[in-house]
Amino acid sequence: MSPRLVLMETIAVVCGAVIGLLVVNLLHWLFANGSFVALTVSFGRIVTALVTVAIFAVWYHYLPQTPAALASFFTGLVLPSVIVLFSYDVPLQATTVLILYTVFSIVALLTYRFVLANAAVRKLTSEVPGKSESRLPR
Repeated sequence: MSPRLVLMETIAVVCGAVIGLLVVNLLHWLFANGSFVALTVSFGRIVTALVTVAIFAVWYHYLPQTPAALASFFTGLVLPSVIVLFSYDVPLQATTVLILYTVFSIVALLTYRFVLANAAVRKLTSEVPGKSESRLPR
């Protein structure tokens, strides 16, 4: 793996975790009356989101596209839900937590794949010969 690919994977993981966590915190604040700021700055929730999306990267590295997407979705659903239900003092029902982390899983996975796909396209376009030539008519 090249250093550029590692950097792009890292950026994709961080983007997926942050955006997924912000969406879950917003939904928790809107529908379950949680404190948005307290949820957002919680170190445990940030680490849980980062580790979960980092596992997405591992799945995509070792599995084909469809199994990796399914494994990532269920990892994003089960891992944070179990951690939140059994580790944190959350006054939410298990159904609510599962709904919140279903949304987290979808948003984080889509963000991770979008950022990584953008990185792959940029890499391919940088390798096209004649890219430095001007496209303006003379």
